[in-house]
Amino acid sequence: MRQGVPFNFTKSQIEVVMYLYHHQDQVVYQRELSDVLGITRPTANGLIKRLVQKDAVKLIEDPDDSRLKRIKLMPLVIADIDSRTAAFAKEFNQMEGKMTKGFTQKQRDELDQLLVRAIKNLEEK
Repeated sequence: MRQGVPFNFTKSQIEVVMYLYHHQDQVVYQRELSDVLGITRPTANGLIKRLVQKDAVKLIEDPDDSRLKRIKLMPLVIADIDSRTAAFAKEFNQMEGKMTKGFTQKQRDELDQLLVRAIKNLEEK
């Protein structure tokens, strides 16, 4: 088991890990990943194989159908993501404090509204 060692993932592996992280409350099957991530099934299988080798995920045989494999993130990966998320939130809050130094609450609220609107504009197709 990897203790204190940061995980070294490729961009594609990160996509799989983050999908699994955000769907921890659901059963995710290996065969679903190709559709969910828009990649071929052999590519998805290769990603999972390498993530298993890195002790990032484990495959669990489905109790109802032995042909199906459930994918679960390992607790160490979940803890790593949780700690990075907390660190990011702390840094973001510090940056936001610097950025809005001297602003009134009304000005902060207006800035928040403008940023939300700008993000929505970027998301439009």
